Amino acid sequence: MSMAKKGAFNVEFNGVDKYIKDLKMMDSNVHKVLIDEYTKYGMLVEEGTKALVHHDHGDLEDSINFDKAKRAGPAVVVEGGSNLEYALRRHEEPYRPGIRDKYESGRHYPGYYVDGRGRGTRGKPTWRGYQPGRKYLENAIKATEPDYDKTNAKAIDRILRSKS
Repeated sequence: MSMAKKGAFNVEFNGVDKYIKDLKMMDSNVHKVLIDEYTKYGMLVEEGTKALVHHDHGDLEDSINFDKAKRAGPAVVVEGGSNLEYALRRHEEPYRPGIRDKYESGRHYPGYYVDGRGRGTRGKPTWRGYQPGRKYLENAIKATEPDYDKTNAKAIDRILRSKS
């Protein structure tokens, strides 16, 4: 510190060039780290979605997949879900109360549906406290909220500690 003009001080910062270099390096690692961490989170949501989707023949469950995270402009996104036409309907359609029979390929299954959930779905275990059935993707997201928070904290820690 030295006197710059009468009554004022001049403060010099030594090592600022290294600090700027570290900030630039950190900036270049941000998307790489976010893609890595959000890809892991996306795989967890995929696991939850498959665990929570209804189960009859397993076609919908098998169709669910999540892509690796990727950059989309300034954002990082994870896309996932199902490409089957009835996936959205199965997700959104309200439950029908009561007991119903199932008819398939000329066979009759009495009492197969109970309050909108078939035997296969009722036979699946809960996942993180959520029952399989409707709103399977929404419930997988809700069930993994603490993991999302941990993902963000881990990403920030990795970004702040990155130097190369």
